[in-house]
This record gives sequence, C-alpha cells and structure tokens, in this order.
Amino acid sequence: MRKYLVLAAALLLLAAPAWAADYAGHFGDMDTDKDNLVSWDEFKAYFPQADENTYKEIAGDDSAIDHGEWHDFKEKHGYGHGEGKKHGEKE
Repeated sequence: MRKYLVLAAALLLLAAPAWAADYAGHFGDMDTDKDNLVSWDEFKAYFPQADENTYKEIAGDDSAIDHGEWHDFKEKHGYGHGEGKKHGEKE
C-alpha cells in the first residue's frame, strides 16, 4: 500500500501544472521595454523557470501579456498583487 502512495505522490508532482511555479511579481518589472506588453523573452528573463504554455495561457490570442491579463492570472492562482521581487530573490 505504501508503495502505491509513493507512486501516486510522484505522479502528482510530475503532473503539477506549470503555474504551480512561483509567478509573483509586478508587471512593470517584467515589461523592460516599457511598451505595456510583456513578450515571451521578457517573461522568460524575469521568470527563468517559466513554461511557454503558461505564458501562452496568460497572453491569450495576442501572444503578449498586458497588465490586465497579468493581474487576472495572479488573482486566479492566488498571487494577489505580487511581491515586486524576481523569482528566487531573497527578501
């Protein structure tokens, strides 16, 4: 029985969605060229662990993240208004 529980836990970890990564941050900190859109390159530079599918989920059909889309994503996944720090940066 214990073997099956360990296997189930491992499968859950492997199947965890990409948004389970730490995606807290301020939109303006990601938007390095200040065009009010976050490109895949800007997103990946800010969140090195980022998954392109997560980016596409946030960006939608226009292939860029705008301020509203970013806050909708953070609210949906419990990030509030972000911490204003890069992933992995100590407080």
